[in-house]
Amino acid sequence: MKNLLHSFEKISDKYFAQRERYQKIIDGLSTKRSMRGVYQRGSLLLQESDQLASDLKTALNSPAGTATSEGALKEKIYKLKKYTKELHELTKPLWRQWIEAVVVALGLALVLRNFVFGLYHVPTGSAEPNILVGDRLWGNKMAYFFAPVKRGDLVIFDNPTFDYDRSSSFHYLWQRYIGFPIPLLGLGTGPDNWVKRAIAVPGDTIEGRVEYGKTVVYLNGKKLDEPYVNNLPLITLRKSRGFIPFEHFGPFAVPSFLRYEELMRRYTYDPSKPYDKQPYYYVDEDAVVHRMDNDQPDLTYPYTPSYDHHVCHDVYGPYIVPPGKYWVMGDSRKNSTDSRWWLFLDEKLVHGRASFVIWSVDSEESFWLFELIKHPIDFWKKNVRWDRFFSKFKHFTIGDE
Repeated sequence: MKNLLHSFEKISDKYFAQRERYQKIIDGLSTKRSMRGVYQRGSLLLQESDQLASDLKTALNSPAGTATSEGALKEKIYKLKKYTKELHELTKPLWRQWIEAVVVALGLALVLRNFVFGLYHVPTGSAEPNILVGDRLWGNKMAYFFAPVKRGDLVIFDNPTFDYDRSSSFHYLWQRYIGFPIPLLGLGTGPDNWVKRAIAVPGDTIEGRVEYGKTVVYLNGKKLDEPYVNNLPLITLRKSRGFIPFEHFGPFAVPSFLRYEELMRRYTYDPSKPYDKQPYYYVDEDAVVHRMDNDQPDLTYPYTPSYDHHVCHDVYGPYIVPPGKYWVMGDSRKNSTDSRWWLFLDEKLVHGRASFVIWSVDSEESFWLFELIKHPIDFWKKNVRWDRFFSKFKHFTIGDE
């Protein structure tokens, strides 16, 4: 019984310390029509709590209290605690309720974004034609909680060449887990998210060769047949993104996603179809870049070796993939910077597996709304890829998996 008395006194002291404040706030709600239900509930809670506190005080401080069962007393103490907590929530200042709601929502969003699923904007054509620039992907972040990456998976991961701000732990954690830039606070953007296909997993031997002028990949000593690789040429187009044609507005830096840029981009192109009938991207003839020597469209052909400073990146290995690492490559090999450049992908950078396209907009803009503002009519006719909404990715088996 002493333990029950102690519990009651603790809850009762807390209740009566705030009792006057509760009453004042609840009485103030009586004149507000929109808060009528809250006023009625609060008045009832005060009445019930007062009665419970009185009954418990009498029962626990009187020898006759032993006539009331211990279970019944516990139930009444629990109710008083519950009602006090509800009164506390009902009488919180509105600003505090908003702050708490925002903090909870942001916390939940952070957990979901980092551990359950992710929504990704595809900024490059490295995985064409299976994934296109402007696709918005659903990424399954739970895919690798209980099973490792498999060969053939479309893996989503952080840019492995990204240089984090390590001036403080807070700056590093901000970039890694939030990534939204706030220049006024000195908080930088996080790494881009890339999508590549896993070609080799730990223990595999991977090698790249050029045979008869064409690039080939060997996995564990066997030449791969790669039906997922883009077999169409790439066409070079002039593109632009952003609005603001300068880097600073007074003392403030203009965020990169708002800054106007002129771009040269390469997209998958089907030579058998005219510009206005292309299956993957809308091609404006005026935006096509032509070669200087013959005035033909500047095309890059598949399976041709890629050179950088006279180094062929399609000739590598043989390498044995170490534990905790993967060898990943873009499906559009002529438009992808991947393991051929920076070798193995650390599993710590992996977010999850690309599941399907949620929606798709043919645009270089980070936010589709910008494209709608710039081209309000063409946006619906030429930019939105209606046929890609909720389309799943085809699964490919690589090697003996």
